[in-house]
Amino acid sequence: MDYSLLLFAALALFFIGAIVYLANQADLERRRPHPRAAPFALADELATRQRALILRWMLYGVAAMNLVFGIVLVQALVFRQTGALPPDIALPPLDPRSGAVALAAAVACGVVSWQLVRSPAARSQLKRLTGAGSRYDPESSVHTAAAVLALTFLAATLTQLALSGGLSGLASSLETGGVSANDVLFQAVLLTAAAFLGVGLAIRRTLPQSLERLGLRLPTSGDWWWGLAVGLGLYLALIAMVTIWSLFVSPEQIAEQSAAAEQIARAFDTLPAAFWLALTAALSEEILFRGALQPVFGLPLTSVYFALVHMQYALTPAAVIIFVVALGLGWLRQRQSTSSAIIAHFVYNFVQLAVAILAASLLAGRS
Repeated sequence: MDYSLLLFAALALFFIGAIVYLANQADLERRRPHPRAAPFALADELATRQRALILRWMLYGVAAMNLVFGIVLVQALVFRQTGALPPDIALPPLDPRSGAVALAAAVACGVVSWQLVRSPAARSQLKRLTGAGSRYDPESSVHTAAAVLALTFLAATLTQLALSGGLSGLASSLETGGVSANDVLFQAVLLTAAAFLGVGLAIRRTLPQSLERLGLRLPTSGDWWWGLAVGLGLYLALIAMVTIWSLFVSPEQIAEQSAAAEQIARAFDTLPAAFWLALTAALSEEILFRGALQPVFGLPLTSVYFALVHMQYALTPAAVIIFVVALGLGWLRQRQSTSSAIIAHFVYNFVQLAVAILAASLLAGRS
């Protein structure tokens, strides 16, 4: 086990957790109906200003991390082109095309994050982008922190994709190292925890209030029927879009662009394993993206973000498919609930995996 990597992850989670806590405290203070009476009022005001200053500089630090990703990518690109490093030092299998895209994304995410922290005008512009129906509040520390952390996660995802060698490199690493059920569970727990902490569980909301804010409830009959219908409908839409895609792209390109997704499917090649993958992904991703983020940042913006952070589809026509799926799940979240979107997401994922597993078993039986 790489303990240095584990320690780095623990420190990163602690840092992010501190940001989320301070942001929720700032929103709680801002919405307090009655200020405390003197002599406590002055002490409270000083403490609030101090927390706000700490939060601001912590967010500046997160914004700067995007530029660090950019520096890493520039160094990797330069070293790969010039061969300046000694031969005994191994470079990551950087893909130049995805590296250039990731570099542009890292710089853009860093600049936008910096502006969101320092400029009320930038936050007001983001409000216009989210649309009139969103709950985004330019004065909310939680919403600002969420935007900055989301942009940094996107930059980190694209940087990781580039440093793994692009889509082909990612597929090779998945083929070599595989994907374990524990990894899937760990990621699901992190995403779910981020959603609940982000909405202020145990800070400014109780558990019932947090569940209501996230759109979670015991599924009603309408949730079940709509979830099943939308999930199957999205699967049929997937088949139609893949058919259209195959008319314009060679089989070799399709195989290359979907190789990483194929490796993930092969790692879960039994129905119980497919059920586990479909369930954990549906629960965690819907709670975070449709439950926590969509009410704040709006359906279109959240759907674009959902497509981009799925690294195994980034920079390919398959990203359009994921965007359409995200729109469908987001619409269902608005019409019914996040619980219904979870059902639809599960159906969409599980049907794909189950069909692939059954087809593989039939082909194996004939051979």
